[in-house]
Amino acid sequence: MRRVVMLAILCAAALIVATSAGAQPPRQDAIWARSTAGAPIVLDGKLDEPAWALAESKVIDWLVDAGIPGSGFKPEGGFLPTDPTHATVKFLTVGNKLYMGVVLPDNSIGGSINFNRFDGLLMSIKDHLSTNHPAPPTEIFYVWWNTDPAATDPQTTGQQPVFAGGGPCAAQPSYSPRTPAQIDACDAFTVVRGLTNTDATQDTSWTVEMKFNLDYLGYNIAQPAGDIVEFNLSIYDCDNYWPLQPTSLASNRVWWQGPWGNSPGYDEVRIYCKPSVTVNSNP
Repeated sequence: MRRVVMLAILCAAALIVATSAGAQPPRQDAIWARSTAGAPIVLDGKLDEPAWALAESKVIDWLVDAGIPGSGFKPEGGFLPTDPTHATVKFLTVGNKLYMGVVLPDNSIGGSINFNRFDGLLMSIKDHLSTNHPAPPTEIFYVWWNTDPAATDPQTTGQQPVFAGGGPCAAQPSYSPRTPAQIDACDAFTVVRGLTNTDATQDTSWTVEMKFNLDYLGYNIAQPAGDIVEFNLSIYDCDNYWPLQPTSLASNRVWWQGPWGNSPGYDEVRIYCKPSVTVNSNP
């Protein structure tokens, strides 16, 4: 009799586990980058190709968990933001190139010579050319940060962000011109609705269109079986710094799965890519 009772308990427990497993919410550390089915993408920051409207998206908000186990947010100085981050991130693929589009509403856009006093994106794509396991991070930093020792604030109005940090995308030093190989590895264009580095006129948003050539990082998303790109993203937001307003300065960032670009974080986003999964495929 005892065995019968124990068997009944085990069966009931297995049924509960199976039922709850079927009801799990979607993973917050995975997203599909759908193929454009051969349609080209122009890096102009407009995101106006029809494929972008059909791409899967991730919304990242200040003070909102962007997904366990690794996402988060952190003040970097000043006061808490009154114009908090509300970013929409999308991915597409063309051949062995991964494209990312980001739309960021923001009423104060710009950068400076000081770290954390800028807007921009800090990313990592794990390097699959490496024989190390787990694969080491490759830093991709795209920000309004001027590291030129001769630079002074305030910065020039209307500036574009630059690739900084290490990795295959950034010039060394970052204020020098990038080589053709660095441009081939990563390229981007940003459209600002407003005027950077001045708060005399209120901005409204900035939009990034970025290309990653995965040949430089050891992935082959063009093969029939596709590939999975290991990725993480931090979004920096600095407001009321052009000129500095000490009573309302707000500098902060939010991140999706990992906060850093040059060291392993808590987790990474799995970007699933496969040529047969296109913007015209079923959900």
